[in-house]
Amino acid sequence: MAFYRDRPLTHLASSVSVFAMTIGLVVSQSATLVSLAATSVGNGAGATTVSALFAGLKSKFAFTYTPSGSGAGLKAFFAQTPPAGTPSPITFADSDDPVAGTEKVTGGRGYVQVPLVGVGITLAFNTSGLTVPAGGLKLSRASYCGILNGSITNWNDKSINADNGGQIALNVPIKVVRRADSSGSTFILSSHLNTVCKTPGVPAANVWNRGVGTTVSWPSTFIGATGGGGVATAITSNKGAIGYVDNATRLTKKLPAALLLNKAGKYIAVSPASITAAIKDGKVVTYGTKLTRIDNLTDPKSAGAYPISGATYFLYYSDLDFKGFITAAKALAPSLGYGSVP
Repeated sequence: MAFYRDRPLTHLASSVSVFAMTIGLVVSQSATLVSLAATSVGNGAGATTVSALFAGLKSKFAFTYTPSGSGAGLKAFFAQTPPAGTPSPITFADSDDPVAGTEKVTGGRGYVQVPLVGVGITLAFNTSGLTVPAGGLKLSRASYCGILNGSITNWNDKSINADNGGQIALNVPIKVVRRADSSGSTFILSSHLNTVCKTPGVPAANVWNRGVGTTVSWPSTFIGATGGGGVATAITSNKGAIGYVDNATRLTKKLPAALLLNKAGKYIAVSPASITAAIKDGKVVTYGTKLTRIDNLTDPKSAGAYPISGATYFLYYSDLDFKGFITAAKALAPSLGYGSVP
């Protein structure tokens, strides 16, 4: 189901037309729509990256949301069958991996997909035993490619030392925490690694060859955890741990995140501004009937762009009206650590 965001597309409209079409998908509904009550939007499931966002919306809207992971959320949405613990009926889903457009809802119901907010996938870490520089831990592409490929296994590695102007640990083994479930965060991360970990300057041992998708072939020594919250908890519980978790969850769990070297050669901290800068480098694409995604985000080029960024996608049935919910989500997002989308 994964889309490769750098895949050439022949059906792109002009930026003005695409923007107008995107707005039309979100706010223009036909007279035949079934109007949900102003404060009730039903039940949903999907990406854990939006857990903080949806929790913040509960003061304005009545709904339940099960952070089951992108894969499980999409499965429930297309089957119109809520996952365990979620009331019926299901009315929406969220995924960090856009759908292909060929998926069908059981019974033939139409659906809409819109980019909701920008997410930054951070490399959060446990500081125990590390001497972190005053400006924060820096990781070059060679270093984080090596860590996530399993070839850099100790915090005293010479590549990490070079990034930070000296040794940050004498002997602290690295414990990588990764998602054990079908995850859009894994899709965003693996899409990025599949691009940058095959570029000049990345040692052969650190070249990414573990696939792209919501699940990939991780080294057996990595620690598996379910959900972004599960990854954050495992990082907190293990000395020497580092793992990938979305910025909003990281902030909630009060974990530090590494500054990452981006395509422009700048070490960038994750923030709503740096995520938004990355999103602006993408291309808005409309496809299918009422589907929108943002392509070309695997390695954003802007100097201020956070390199591991993507959009999370909100899906709902096309006979329902979610414009109030979507508008409120976009307004709330930056205060919780998310970026903005067009």
